[in-house]
Amino acid sequence: MTAAEELNHVREGAAGARPPGEIDTLTVPGGARALSRVQAVLQVVLERAAAGGEWPGTQEWKALLPVWFTAACVDDAEVRDCVVDKWSLRAWTYWFQPGLRKWRWWDATVDDDRLVVSILVLQRPYLRGALEWLLRVAA
Repeated sequence: MTAAEELNHVREGAAGARPPGEIDTLTVPGGARALSRVQAVLQVVLERAAAGGEWPGTQEWKALLPVWFTAACVDDAEVRDCVVDKWSLRAWTYWFQPGLRKWRWWDATVDDDRLVVSILVLQRPYLRGALEWLLRVAA
């Protein structure tokens, strides 16, 4: 799945298409509001991935991403240990680099106040902590 195809899935969903591989599902609170906020962040990140070129630095990401998201991230200077209850913007964008993510957004549905996200697993093991952080702060 290309970055452009993934971006289309973020914007419009899978439209009933069968996934070309294994799917994992995450369910989080927040419903339609959370989906809208997640889409706003992912569209920026995936547009940059689709464009290719050098991956932006933290300051550029701070200017590109929604303020509510960057405000939820902790400053790197405040990270003291490996317990990740808050992600830094630098760490979060690092794990969203196209070559590092072993999953792709497939689809999402809203069920009352819940958001159900389906991700296409490209390779196991895979890390989804950066996605989980986005889903948590979007709620």
